[in-house]
Amino acid sequence: MRPIRKIAMIGATGMLGIPIALALVEAGFEVTALVRDPERARRALPAAITVAQADVSDEESLRQGLAGQDGLYLNLSVGPNARRCDFHTEEQGLQHIIAAAKDANVARIAYLSALVHDTPRSRWWVLGLWRQALGRVKASGIPYTIFYPTNFMETLAQRHTAGRYFLMLGRSQYRNYWIAGSDFGAQVARSFALPSSANREYIVQGPEALTYDEAAMRYCRAPLPPRRLVRIPLWMVRVGGLFSRTLHFDARIMETVLRYPEVFKAQETWAELGTPTTTIEQFAKRGVRSVS
Repeated sequence: MRPIRKIAMIGATGMLGIPIALALVEAGFEVTALVRDPERARRALPAAITVAQADVSDEESLRQGLAGQDGLYLNLSVGPNARRCDFHTEEQGLQHIIAAAKDANVARIAYLSALVHDTPRSRWWVLGLWRQALGRVKASGIPYTIFYPTNFMETLAQRHTAGRYFLMLGRSQYRNYWIAGSDFGAQVARSFALPSSANREYIVQGPEALTYDEAAMRYCRAPLPPRRLVRIPLWMVRVGGLFSRTLHFDARIMETVLRYPEVFKAQETWAELGTPTTTIEQFAKRGVRSVS
């Protein structure tokens, strides 16, 4: 397999895309962000990252954007307003991405999945979409590296924080190993540098096991003045979901995460790709930025 020097990213300006892009640049890779809105992306990303226009619904634009690239990092997502019958980046979009990557002779695809994709007995169509996407990546014929996280610290900042308030939906039943996007980015960069990471799957877990409640409280106490935690019962969000697709999505994703019985399985990941060290307090004081 040829060495990977140039890496294209889809999802570079999102919640996790920016710390991944920064980590890849810091590791010495040439990074190109494939985006729908180049002007907006240039405002969000550092000058060291090249920006090119491409859309997952347009295979030809992807083919042009991937020309000359050695690797491809995918940070795809299902929007909170999405319906099963819509166009999805991890379904039709992923088919376009894989076809374009084959034509461009991309040597490696790195794909961010989720540890909760294997949640037992769940019939939520979003989890089914994630499982199908995994199958497409593995069957693509392109060497792949797949990452399975549960909770990123960025979620605390961007999905729960509103000014000085932290909105906690429901109560957690299990502990998760929270990881900062910067630590995960360093692992992604290391995987692209290792030929042995081809056709591998890695569990992504951070340094501490905390329930969602514990993580939220520590995140709220870290800044000065501290944030105020406001708890919203999950049943109220479910009721709101009868009238709002966004609230319905929020209720389903929180149910899935809060009820996932996570156990530590990242020994191999840490040994090969590096040990994460960032704590909730360090993350909260450092802050986070992204564009939506």
